[in-house]
Amino acid sequence: MHTLIVYCHPYEQSFCHAMLETLCERYDREGTSYEVIDLYADGFDPVLSRDELAVYNAGTALDPLVTRYQELTSGCNRFVFIFPIWWNDVPAMLKGWLDKVLLAGFSWEATGAGLKGTLTYIESAEVYTASSNPTEFIREHTGDAIRRMFIEGTLWQLGIARGTWENFGGMDTSTPEERAEFLRKLSGR
Repeated sequence: MHTLIVYCHPYEQSFCHAMLETLCERYDREGTSYEVIDLYADGFDPVLSRDELAVYNAGTALDPLVTRYQELTSGCNRFVFIFPIWWNDVPAMLKGWLDKVLLAGFSWEATGAGLKGTLTYIESAEVYTASSNPTEFIREHTGDAIRRMFIEGTLWQLGIARGTWENFGGMDTSTPEERAEFLRKLSGR
């Protein structure tokens, strides 16, 4: 199984970056094949330009990074997403990645009765997040967007039938011990 990690955080000292490092170390130790897309380090522009929007329905990518990301996506069987939850949802950078990379003809087809996802070769998606709000608050009071919209909506619509989500909630009030325990579990040790 080949894993594609889509990492979305601008700060290398963040807890999300610690999650990325932990998972990469785990995959190296286990011999898991993986590649990392680091949206901020790559300088990815998440904004659809007028020219890109003009060819959007044709599934044409004008940005060379988009073409590269599509090649990486085509070669994976599993997605791993790592990002902070900002205002109860995915960061704008990741939303732009979805908009620009997962184009018509590449990841979905219009059927007249909804989209038909073509990423069925991706067996699963794992989503790892960190948030200021406690996880229960996100699930019960703010719409549970990561599970309901991102995993059960967008990813499912793209043909990815299985998705899991683990959030480290209460980031701003967490202790070093709580963060270390989360990373220990993530490391598989």
